[in-house]
Amino acid sequence: MLVLSDIHIGSRSSLIGELRRCLSGAQTDVLAIAGDLFEDEHRRVERKEAAQLFRRLLAVLPVRPKMLLASLSSSSHDPLVGHYVDTLDGVEVLACNCPISLTYRGERMVIAHGDMAIGDGFLAYVIDRIRPGTVGRLAKKKLGLPRDVWLIYGHSHVPYLNIDERILNPGSWKVYGIRRARGAVYEMPSAKPLCEPDPKPL
Repeated sequence: MLVLSDIHIGSRSSLIGELRRCLSGAQTDVLAIAGDLFEDEHRRVERKEAAQLFRRLLAVLPVRPKMLLASLSSSSHDPLVGHYVDTLDGVEVLACNCPISLTYRGERMVIAHGDMAIGDGFLAYVIDRIRPGTVGRLAKKKLGLPRDVWLIYGHSHVPYLNIDERILNPGSWKVYGIRRARGAVYEMPSAKPLCEPDPKPL
């Protein structure tokens, strides 16, 4: 299982080429993305348009998982799809503007964008820069997750990994302004990066 977040497809500041290099040669059965797949698609979309958007995502990424899980932002950037389930070009797609729970190789995990904890993305960035992992801890508390459940979140654009807390923010692939940290792709449940974030998690 591979996890990442905050791709921001459609932004001139999105490092799609670096993401593709990170994923080059990777194989996975499950690919999970913790929101902000897109830059400017925040509106309610019907099923047909949602399928077009997810096909666009799959065309960008050089991996072909059996299943794609996408916990979309409900506050900005991502389309509002409700609960979307479909098979697109041989990939089972499960997406919603909500957290997604699963058990993978015996590890319980929740994929969530993070905006349910702090809605404003810039504020989330500032909070996670000052006190790394705070947005994740707030989200975990809000979701009522026990300590042994992994939370994989995005939104703040600040890479963070704490195995004891079971909290991972893979970071963002959009680099702009003061937000200069570049994210990574992680293999789960080992929490090993396919490529190192820049800078490394706080």
